[in-house]
Amino acid sequence: MHRLVFALGLLLFALQAPAQERRLPVLSANLDALLNFAQLWQWSSEDFEKAYVVKLADPEQQEKPPQFEWVNATKERARFSRKMYSNVDTKLTMFGGSIRLEEAIVEFVNGKAARATVSFYNRGDSGDIEVADFDRILKTIGQNLGQVTKVAPKRQLMSANAALPVTSWMWSAPTGIALLEHNDYQTSKPEFLRLKLAAPNQADWSMGKMAVGVQRMELIKRVTKTPEGDVYIAGVPMVDQGQKGYCVAASCQRLFEYMRIPCDQHEMAKLVSVDAESGANVFDMQKSLSKIDSAFKVTFKALVNPEQYYTAGRKRRVSEKAFIADVKAHIDRGVPLLWGLALGQKPEDPPLPMGGQVSGGHMRLVIGYNTAKNQLLFTDSWGAGHELKRMAMLDAYDVTMGLYSMAPSGF
Repeated sequence: MHRLVFALGLLLFALQAPAQERRLPVLSANLDALLNFAQLWQWSSEDFEKAYVVKLADPEQQEKPPQFEWVNATKERARFSRKMYSNVDTKLTMFGGSIRLEEAIVEFVNGKAARATVSFYNRGDSGDIEVADFDRILKTIGQNLGQVTKVAPKRQLMSANAALPVTSWMWSAPTGIALLEHNDYQTSKPEFLRLKLAAPNQADWSMGKMAVGVQRMELIKRVTKTPEGDVYIAGVPMVDQGQKGYCVAASCQRLFEYMRIPCDQHEMAKLVSVDAESGANVFDMQKSLSKIDSAFKVTFKALVNPEQYYTAGRKRRVSEKAFIADVKAHIDRGVPLLWGLALGQKPEDPPLPMGGQVSGGHMRLVIGYNTAKNQLLFTDSWGAGHELKRMAMLDAYDVTMGLYSMAPSGF
């Protein structure tokens, strides 16, 4: 059930209560347990649910206020967010309640907690912040991390393929690693302040240790075929864009993370000029992606160009045959496609979620096809239940405004 529906359920509950009790439940979670490395890396998903309260699909069965949600059905990612609901804020804190945060993602590998990313500040959720306040929060977090890890931090060099200037400090202890990152706010506004945590054996590319990147044969191995005729790419990470108009930024993060390129949706929002309320302008987004591909060592290509679509009387100048051929060629090589479309004009399976976006421009990832059923397979950046969805291939062609390949160089 969509998070908006649950929020309305909370409101209805509050209105039905006696006057003196008419208030929404207080949702809060202290995430200091994420800093207890000795305990955290032993947690299974079941242990995690015992420590916090997972959001249930049916609000009426919820005995306690929910504090987090599973981002995917396989319980590989859990998400805390200050804005899980439209009318209820969740109070998220760390360091004994002294620092508030916007979001936290906990990742599980082979059934155990392995990594976590904590967003203390991002402009899309938090709004603008004074530099003095940003400095104060940054210093407070750094001091607390030193006390928790009992080691001194080391300045990290910026990754060679980072698209934004990022300042990083690493605390490396025998039980775990902490990496504090923020954008260069001396020359621009503060954009983000995040903390990455990892078990000692999980300090991979996401912690700034970029290797050679994903290889062509590795991507091909991710292509899965089913007896029913589905051909799809497995292992595309789920990123929930939340309440923001970040479908472009979240889709790009999912694609880059799939290719082991470190860049989250908050960095991407800055790069492609995304507004948290209105989303991205499709023309500005396309121009931005074409400029930043070299920074990520990928090649950007517009397979369906929206500029041609709008200047040609809404005719794509790409035939249905060419559209289907492009989809198949990229999926067969294990390369997802960024898909810009108009929502609500054609049926899809499952249907668009009640209470969510049902019209207007949107971006998804194309991850597969089914020739026997003439279907396009895709995924949305809306969390659990949106990992694999379907639309008739020709319907998908009809609603397409833009289709983009962003693949490793040489593909």
